[in-house]
Amino acid sequence: MTEVPRDPDLPRPTAVVWELTARLCLLTDAHIGAARSVSGHGSENDGVLPLDRDPITDAPRLRATTLAGLLRHELTARADHAGAVGLFGGGGPVFAPSALDLDDAHAEWAEAIPVTVRTGIRVAPDTGAALPGRMWRREILPAGTMFTCHLRLWVPALAHEARLLSLLLLATRGLEGEGPGLGIGARTGRGYGAVRATRWAARRHDLTDARGWSGFHARDWAERHRQGVEALTENPGRLADLVDLGLREHGRDAVAAHVAARAALPDRARRAELRMELHVAERAAPPAGPPTGPEGLRPGLLLVGGDPAEDTRPGVDRSHRRRPVVTDPDTGATRVEPVLGDTALFALLKRIGGRLARDAAEHLGAPGERWRAWHGSWWGADSARTSSPEPAATHHGEAVPSRVRLRSVPVLAGGAPLTTARRTVDALFGDTVDGRLFTAEAHCGGSAEVVLDVIGPDDAVRGLLALLVRELATVPFDGAGAGTGGGNGGLVATRAVLTTYGDPSSPVETEGDDEGDPVDLMAVFADPEGERAHVVRRWVRALHTRLTGPEEDESR
Repeated sequence: MTEVPRDPDLPRPTAVVWELTARLCLLTDAHIGAARSVSGHGSENDGVLPLDRDPITDAPRLRATTLAGLLRHELTARADHAGAVGLFGGGGPVFAPSALDLDDAHAEWAEAIPVTVRTGIRVAPDTGAALPGRMWRREILPAGTMFTCHLRLWVPALAHEARLLSLLLLATRGLEGEGPGLGIGARTGRGYGAVRATRWAARRHDLTDARGWSGFHARDWAERHRQGVEALTENPGRLADLVDLGLREHGRDAVAAHVAARAALPDRARRAELRMELHVAERAAPPAGPPTGPEGLRPGLLLVGGDPAEDTRPGVDRSHRRRPVVTDPDTGATRVEPVLGDTALFALLKRIGGRLARDAAEHLGAPGERWRAWHGSWWGADSARTSSPEPAATHHGEAVPSRVRLRSVPVLAGGAPLTTARRTVDALFGDTVDGRLFTAEAHCGGSAEVVLDVIGPDDAVRGLLALLVRELATVPFDGAGAGTGGGNGGLVATRAVLTTYGDPSSPVETEGDDEGDPVDLMAVFADPEGERAHVVRRWVRALHTRLTGPEEDESR
């Protein structure tokens, strides 16, 4: 019997409705942009890129379509396209409406939201220099901003409830901080827009029962939202626990057990995670052996440009960047701390990776276009290369997005501000130029944890990351921020662990191990003949093969 496509204008069949409320907290600054008729890159100097705002209240908002798109992308990565269609709908021979409805959410703050306008300039990753004319100005929502999101899951029949709830729990894993998490807005690859669901509330309405039907429909939208906010305060919890409780209260114990078992399955999204501890320092002397820790480090200076803060001493022209850091995600409480950087840090890592790939390709006699295309397919490129072996770079003339992403803007721990003054020296006569005194407040010393996430990794990119860490652990040639020509911006790695998740090409078979497969790169460098050293050597050989050998990728 052929199924007749359903008329989308007809009411949807519904047996159960789940009303869900989530409290989201921005862990880092974010720019959730408004719709524009022109490209932001094409007119970056024409004005300020605004936040998306409610046309009536003018409050910054998170559109329902934005959050739905992020959840759908997360579900597709963790399950498959069919699962995403089952929860969010899609086209095909038979119309499939979305089972999940969302409402726009407005930004909340204890007082008036301190929206700021931030100016930045693009950094050339190959040289580390600022690109002339590539300036942008954006309105920024600060870390600690809260959103209250209202969602509804429409279950057409009781037989579909277990599957839809399982898909919903998979889609919201990133919101609860599992894995890389979700990022909203622009520049998420540089650490902006990290968001976390701190509280959930859930209520199940059985529309086949008269009491359940009236309990859902005998309310207006304002009352539904008010009750959702009250439930966040009175009975908050993890979404998986609230779903389990709601099912068991309605006698659906078997469904609750099935959903709980599906929710406990390990994450199968193919990704890699590199955690490094970077110190603002330089080695006092060349290490006698492979470096294993922070011994022998001498504090260095770091100046990633930022406007002087209110507590900066008078007369300072430029100070190191400081940003609000969330101390309590449940309330959105923040404090201002120095950061390691975002664009400058990513550009540094991309520049080191590009130099390592170029040197390896030149040593092996590989063509330059090949290593550039391969490197750009992972770290991003302005335009696609026709000779790229990677599927990500097949759109000729279009920019290639980065598959290596900075999870959040790293916060510096330790160290102290240090005011420095310098004068311009005449290049011809060698004397100082009158009136050219520049005072800056740099950050001296300190360390930060840096987390890089790699989407769909293979052995070749893992080999490049291992070589990148080795350079940072020994004597790095490049620095971040301003004044690198004078010795500023040196970063030294003292800890680095590379973990692979959901990848069949991972070094050791770990079936059912949701903790991934960590490789301590610093231990490998300290003991080149150790237990895991052969794994890193295999990665490096795969990198050499990728730069010179066949175009097919065995891990895909």
